[in-house]
Amino acid sequence: MNSKRIKARFGSYHVQVLHQDAATRLASLCSRHDAADICRTLAVARFANPTPAALAEADALIREGDSIGSTLEQAGQHLSREIIAEASVPCGDAFTALTGQTVRRDDLLSLRLYRLDAGPDPKALMPYATIAEAHHPEHIPVSDEAMLVTELGKEDWSADAQLALEALLTALQ
Repeated sequence: MNSKRIKARFGSYHVQVLHQDAATRLASLCSRHDAADICRTLAVARFANPTPAALAEADALIREGDSIGSTLEQAGQHLSREIIAEASVPCGDAFTALTGQTVRRDDLLSLRLYRLDAGPDPKALMPYATIAEAHHPEHIPVSDEAMLVTELGKEDWSADAQLALEALLTALQ
């Protein structure tokens, strides 16, 4: 889980919700250093609609700004990720600013797109959100085999996967 890895590696973790509406949340998953927040993961979540009833209580906390994975886990939900794509993407000015200038423009970032399923029964998980993430290189380095995001074949993806990726790419710039 991102929250646990960030806290373990960098000593702290919190979520800054940068934008949220009924369908989408843009969040900076940060660690704090010398009174400055450093974005370790920029994440766009496209929430399943409607929210599965079994996840409603945890979803309410998430919509108030809590971390997605740890909140679902603390609510006793089982989680599963279905990876849709992994790639690299050049860093833009917006991400550079969120990282406190610790990443330079055009540095490559690791990008992951996945569907997060959750539920009380591990054999009957329900889609909760489709999530696109870009990671600070100190948190998740870019794989040497990673293709550029522009080379991904997106035509078979769900609308939520396409929208999550588009929103993330816009937010990085």
